[in-house]
Amino acid sequence: MSLTLMQSIKRAKEFGIWLHERTNEKHISGAIRVQTGVAILQLSLDLGDATVVLLEARLPGPALTLARPLFEGFVRGVWLLEFALDSEVEKFNNGKCPLFHEILKAIGDGDTSGGAWIDANKNANWNAFNDLTHGGSEHVKRRCTLKAVEPNYPETELIALVQFGIEVRIRIGAALLDLMNDEIAMEQLNEKAKNLRIAP
Repeated sequence: MSLTLMQSIKRAKEFGIWLHERTNEKHISGAIRVQTGVAILQLSLDLGDATVVLLEARLPGPALTLARPLFEGFVRGVWLLEFALDSEVEKFNNGKCPLFHEILKAIGDGDTSGGAWIDANKNANWNAFNDLTHGGSEHVKRRCTLKAVEPNYPETELIALVQFGIEVRIRIGAALLDLMNDEIAMEQLNEKAKNLRIAP
């Protein structure tokens, strides 16, 4: 049985609450690399929450504009935590970030690094992400009909956005819980991920 958009949103909200309860106000030890990477991953979590809030408020266009920063924030957080050189972390904190393709190259496309998932999503969605973020023709296509100019975003696309946000947050949750050495919450996350990854 496929879920409706509202059912998908409810599921995403419940998972978001669970994840925040296990990761907010928790101690994560580490130097500037960890602080920087965690800060960016937290921002990405917030963007995932924001897409849900916007969809619930029936603002699909603005929700879709957040798909790219949601993805980019996650990728940058992974890079900062695991792949950036110390000098690159320092430069990042001084406002100099490598180009996105350089970050992707540093992460690679292996399964163990998570790069295979990142690479597949970048290849499948990057052009649409850019267009949607910058107010391009992808929005026009979803707003112009023979009868009117108004939001007409397919529900299947919006459900896919919710599912994408859930997947990003599962991956962020795994990174944060690993840094916290919270094995119990990690086991719970793995169980939740099995259910949440089932196609709605």
